[in-house]
Amino acid sequence: MTTETTLTNCRKNVFAVVSLFLLILIIYSNTFDASWHFDDTNNIVENKPLHLADFSLENIKKTFFASWDGRGKLYRPAACLSFALNYYFAGTEVAPYHMVNLAIHYLSACFLFFFIYQTLHLPSLKQRYSSNAYFIALLSTALWAVNPLQTQAVTYVVQRMTSMAGLFSIMAMFFYLKGKTSTAKSLKTVHYINCCICGILAFGSKENAIMLPITLLLYDLFLVGGITKGAIRKYALFLMVSLIACVVFALLVEGTSIFSLERLINSYQNRGFTLSERLLTQPRIILFYISLLLYPMPNRLSLEHDITLSTGLITPVSTLVCILAIVLVLCLAVAFARKRPLISFCVIFFFINHLVEGSVFPLELIFEHRNYFPSMLFFVPMAILISMGLSHFSRKPFFQVLLVSFVILVLIGWGNGAYLRNTVWQTDESLWSDCAEKYPKLSRPHHNLGVYYGRNEMLQNAISEYHTALTKENNNNLVARNWTYYNLGAIYQKLRRDEEALFYYTQAQKHQPHFAPTHVGKGVLFMRQGRYDDAASAFKKAIDADADNVSAYGNLGFLFLLTGETEKAIHNFYQASLINPEDAKIMRHLGVAHQLKGDKEEAFIQFKKALTHDKTDPFILLNLAALYAENGMSSQKEETMSRFFAVFEGNSIRLKTFINSLKTKPGFQDALGPHRERLRTILGDACMEKARQYEHLANDCLYKKGEPG
Repeated sequence: MTTETTLTNCRKNVFAVVSLFLLILIIYSNTFDASWHFDDTNNIVENKPLHLADFSLENIKKTFFASWDGRGKLYRPAACLSFALNYYFAGTEVAPYHMVNLAIHYLSACFLFFFIYQTLHLPSLKQRYSSNAYFIALLSTALWAVNPLQTQAVTYVVQRMTSMAGLFSIMAMFFYLKGKTSTAKSLKTVHYINCCICGILAFGSKENAIMLPITLLLYDLFLVGGITKGAIRKYALFLMVSLIACVVFALLVEGTSIFSLERLINSYQNRGFTLSERLLTQPRIILFYISLLLYPMPNRLSLEHDITLSTGLITPVSTLVCILAIVLVLCLAVAFARKRPLISFCVIFFFINHLVEGSVFPLELIFEHRNYFPSMLFFVPMAILISMGLSHFSRKPFFQVLLVSFVILVLIGWGNGAYLRNTVWQTDESLWSDCAEKYPKLSRPHHNLGVYYGRNEMLQNAISEYHTALTKENNNNLVARNWTYYNLGAIYQKLRRDEEALFYYTQAQKHQPHFAPTHVGKGVLFMRQGRYDDAASAFKKAIDADADNVSAYGNLGFLFLLTGETEKAIHNFYQASLINPEDAKIMRHLGVAHQLKGDKEEAFIQFKKALTHDKTDPFILLNLAALYAENGMSSQKEETMSRFFAVFEGNSIRLKTFINSLKTKPGFQDALGPHRERLRTILGDACMEKARQYEHLANDCLYKKGEPG
């Protein structure tokens, strides 16, 4: 602090950006191989519109409408485009996504530092804070950047939406400040344009950035223009205009239904809480967030928290206490706004930027990443208090050393806490096991552990976790129990325990009668049992429930293949291909259907198209080889069979399993029987040829009697 005035601005800035870079890199150095989690799957990994193949205008436009629910509505275009660019350069390799997230967090920290530093040099604050501005700006930024609570917004890939909204929001505030303090008119214009662009990008990353105009108005009122009666009247008018603009924008995007009270109440039907319960619970959650910011130890952090609902003002009593505490703090902030405008603004900034996700919207109750932008100025008052302490003890070095040591220990402790917390994000198993251990009453951690074990073929572990999940609570999503029942049914079906599979599918339907995947699961089960009429009925119910369900059309098409209704099969396969033009399995089935119909030319086309999307599907390769053989194209057949055997190279067990899959189950009426027989003949001849080749090589390796060794 004593040398602050003697350092050049260049040296100050270099030290700040380098120290922040090193701090963030060290703390997040163990995140690059952290796996995909939870909402990453729907939003990124399986979100086809984000899988950018080229930079055509049409494909880029698709990324703007890549909503996670597949409805094709405009959805956070700035964030989605960033995911699409990540996919273009790295596919689903997770490390590059983490690198971008880390870069966003670093840039956020840099702009936050510059914003606080410039703010402390405003005319209204300069006399009080300018001598310690650098210290306050750098310390408050460091405390924010290393806080373990931020790990959810940084390490959880999909929450780039939150961190990008935070980055562009603080950039907008920085450029607004530069525009206010610039003397050159042209420079003012440039800064204001940059502010508007960043504001749009912030809202295009996540909708809670809608509070940015109000935040800027309050910033201008508290810190730039000063609080006077005239200023309050002027800013009240600006505030009204801003609110009207927000309403108009909402009407353009969502239509008049967004203001329907009936729609709002109905949107809570799948939540385990009402609108009033959410509003009553949020003050307790806000104070819980504050406690996490001040004491962010890893044992207190979790992807999901178990929060007791507030059903009334005094149930629990802490509800009323928290409401009164927040009202008191806000009243004090307003009361001291003229005397301590910076502190007051920082307090109001925190609460106002929690307003969107902490109000009437039917979102889940609590997530740590929601603090990313609201907490950006949280540590400014703390840094000011520490700088005042150091000044107060300027003649008592012992107390100064004590205070500095405390700050260093906090930074080290929080940095270590963030590093430890990031280890939990390594795998789904470590993440959800941590959550289940901390909050044993919740069902979602056990359900997601079941999903993890199921994907990794640890089926008994998955069954155990799903059964545990059914005994737990999930207030955030009442229909989640349907998914647990469905997944249990799918596993039992995979284990060929059909009665148990049917039981759990039926339970799933009781919770959500129009859930298409359950109907598809039952249809596949009936088809395997030879109950073709029941299977067809189930697939049609799935299509009625979800007209874009590829699996329902695909399985119905395969059912018609089995019953010999080739034209109907082709129709349903084409319907499926219209929904998902890149599904190699659908193209493969179309090829088989056309082959059974006798249209070999179209079968060739479909198999070759399928091969462009899946170059290692042995069934596609074998069908192509069979077509080449039937058309006397022996060289193409041999080349295709070479590619076929390359798929199984070094894995004879997998090849045997594939051969067994071509056999027709005894007593099972199968229209594909003759077709499969042809494939088995082709494959049998190829295996015999391979055997002869290797027998010849074996003979060459054996010593003959009398030959030199």
